Amino acid sequence: MTYPPNPGNAPHDIAPGPQQPYSAYPGPAMPGPSSHRGDGSGRTNPLAIAALVTGLIGCISLVGAVLGVIALRQINERGEKGKGMAIAGIVLFVVWSVLSIIGVVMSKGSDSGSTGGAKPTPTSTKPKDVGVTKMKVGDCINDSAAADEEVESVKVVPCTVPHDGEVLANFKIRGMILPSEAQVQAQAKAGCHRLADARLNRDPAANALALSWYYPDAENWRAGDHMVTCVGVNATDGKKLSRKIHA
Repeated sequence: MTYPPNPGNAPHDIAPGPQQPYSAYPGPAMPGPSSHRGDGSGRTNPLAIAALVTGLIGCISLVGAVLGVIALRQINERGEKGKGMAIAGIVLFVVWSVLSIIGVVMSKGSDSGSTGGAKPTPTSTKPKDVGVTKMKVGDCINDSAAADEEVESVKVVPCTVPHDGEVLANFKIRGMILPSEAQVQAQAKAGCHRLADARLNRDPAANALALSWYYPDAENWRAGDHMVTCVGVNATDGKKLSRKIHA
């Protein structure tokens, strides 16, 4: 019996023929160069942190605002975190600026007081003529009249400049009938020592101080002026005071 050739063992002559080219099947795309924004890898921008910290401090909040602007630019370029902190640093600067403006406006408003914004009148250093009956306690005065002359007015000056005396007390002589000049002087002397001695004695330079007084003459008495004015002076005749007497 003849068997056909065993295809698995018999050699086969294969004539060479044209080979089919490989088909070009689309394969998975190979990774190639790609562009991406920044290399932050999720870290927080350090300038954003600095912007937040400096923004919390009012006196350097401007630095926080500048750092915040720079941080925002870097965050956009590098893909870092911290955008909120950078913005907070800028916002804090704005808040501090607004509060400063409000504080200045309120300060000016309080300085104006209840006079509708009028500025207080500075104390004048120019001497001011005042009638002897208008002198007030605390006035420092210069009087060019001699001790035995009649005086109609004195000059009120600042107590920080040399002056003849300081008004320490005022009081009225009682009675309707004109006393004699000696009686007026006696009552003026007694009343001034009673009202002003304690203050003179409290002054550190009490031994260098003395008392003088102004009293009404007959004409002033008839006009209704019964006022005595007590004045602290330097005990050395002709020497002036240069400060207020101790209260």
